[in-house]
Amino acid sequence: MQRPYNREMRILLSVLMTAAIALGAYALYMKSTVVSTGGSPVQAISTTSVKMQLLAIAQAERTYYVQNNAYGTIADLSSSGALTVKTPDPNGYAYTAEITSDGFRVTAHRSDANSATSQGYPTMTVDQSMKIEGSN
Repeated sequence: MQRPYNREMRILLSVLMTAAIALGAYALYMKSTVVSTGGSPVQAISTTSVKMQLLAIAQAERTYYVQNNAYGTIADLSSSGALTVKTPDPNGYAYTAEITSDGFRVTAHRSDANSATSQGYPTMTVDQSMKIEGSN
């Protein structure tokens, strides 16, 4: 004769095992996400914010070009009203814009690049193609 609680125990065990497998899969996913973004979740959020700022600067360069028939520096973009820059940058990045023979290149780098806290934060660039490239 089967006891009435055997069925409930099996159901409970199967639910717990399913939850354990799901949590394990989630933990592996999060670990791979942290590795692929180059650091901690804070670094991933910071990197995303910097990419958005780089795209805003590149768009400001395009606007400035239409108005002045030339690309400008960060100061030029700011003074023309094409760009609003947060100073200091909340993510610890500094931005520079250089005019090239075929357009512009904006670089974002950690302002404290030599410190231990800057490890894992990439230097990123964007040009007139609006494609962001990054390197450590």
